[in-house]
Amino acid sequence: MPAGESHTSIRNVSGYLRVSPKECLQQIAWTFIHPEDQDRVREHFRALIAQQQPSDTFETRLLLRDGSTLHLQWTIALYFNDSGQFSSLTAIAHDIDQLYHMRTKQQQQEEELQTFKLLVELAPDGIAITNTQLRMTYANRTFCTLLGYESLIGKTVVDITYPDDHQQLAGITETLQQGQSVHTTIRYVRSDGTLITVQASALGLYNREGQLTGFASINRDVTAQIEAEEELRQSEQRNRVLLAAIPDLMFLLSIDGVFLDYKSDPTGRLLVPPEMFLNRHVTEVLPPALATQILQRIDTIRRSGEMQTFEYQIEIDNQIEDYEARLVLLQDNVIVLSRNITAQRQAERKQLAMQEQIIQAQQATLRELSTPLMPIANGVVAMPLIGAIDSARAQQIMESLLYGVAEYKARVAIIDITGVKVVDTQVAGALIRAAQAARMLGAEVVLTGISPEIAQTLVHIGAELGAMKTKATLQEGIRYALAGKQ
Repeated sequence: MPAGESHTSIRNVSGYLRVSPKECLQQIAWTFIHPEDQDRVREHFRALIAQQQPSDTFETRLLLRDGSTLHLQWTIALYFNDSGQFSSLTAIAHDIDQLYHMRTKQQQQEEELQTFKLLVELAPDGIAITNTQLRMTYANRTFCTLLGYESLIGKTVVDITYPDDHQQLAGITETLQQGQSVHTTIRYVRSDGTLITVQASALGLYNREGQLTGFASINRDVTAQIEAEEELRQSEQRNRVLLAAIPDLMFLLSIDGVFLDYKSDPTGRLLVPPEMFLNRHVTEVLPPALATQILQRIDTIRRSGEMQTFEYQIEIDNQIEDYEARLVLLQDNVIVLSRNITAQRQAERKQLAMQEQIIQAQQATLRELSTPLMPIANGVVAMPLIGAIDSARAQQIMESLLYGVAEYKARVAIIDITGVKVVDTQVAGALIRAAQAARMLGAEVVLTGISPEIAQTLVHIGAELGAMKTKATLQEGIRYALAGKQ
């Protein structure tokens, strides 16, 4: 190359290399190339020489003396002699440092844009962009899948919105046109006609001149969440209705016996107002005996986990009332259900009293039936006995006999034991005492119906029946009494 051009070239390069032109001469070109690029450039030149390529353009970095890096684009011409061997080259370097950085920035921006597009496309929420007429110009894969379409491009938001929500959509659009963002729930119609509820966030899109160009929205499927919340709401409503239907007082106690909450029964009557027992220990509120019972049951339920039941009485408004308490463990707390059973217990006591009266009347009737006393002639009465005789019945026999003797002014009283199967010392003693008492009233007692077995028993036990006349049968006893003689 001409010497002038060579010097000019050297001066320009020396300006970049921060060395004098003289220092540039005789320097190996690789000296100024960035160490990380040297091997690549050498390989590139070897390939160019091997292929006898006359020219080429490539980029590389120079490492300047101050340690900074300069990006250059080289345009080179290679010269070969007649035998095809490389002889020299001419190189022109263009400073592309600013262009390189701009290109690098643009490449970064493109990469970031591609990453952003990928994130949007794979986002778990449905993302859509529309023009100002709400016609979709973009919809990511999730939004299409959410609504059951292969593509939503060209459809309007009105097309996919549930008709009952069109008025709401118009309000949303008006808000967006005023430059405000929107966060709301709205219903869309899927391709199969089913509804989906989404949590939608939308905003307006503007160009550099500030003109509205469209809208962007992010749509999250909350159908299952809404259904679950509705089911929970209905469940809570059912629980409230069921709770209100329970006729019991309900108390929530901590495991150590502090009142935390309550629900009154239909009467609304309480031992003390809520402000006097909530957040207070049972021993501060209830009578000592009742507080002790509750604490004992809490201790038992804490160890066993089984429901505890007991009854108690308490005075409310100067009236003793009966309650039945049930304790159930609820996590770290205890629920106490207290039912007023006063009316039930009063009815039971009344019924028990009536039963007792009936029993007593029945017993009186049975006594009369078991010890019948019959007048059979003027001055003669008979008492046929049947069944077993115990001490109570023996007393009853005596009372009935004496009452009959006195009432009928009897001179002879016949006691027939034909229906008595067993006669022991107790029965014999009862008969003897009855005869002695009757004799005090002026009546003679005749004992009839003695079987051979009973006769042997009376002899065996040494019963003294001398105060009584004995006859084998009731008929003989009656004849004896009517004859009026021994």
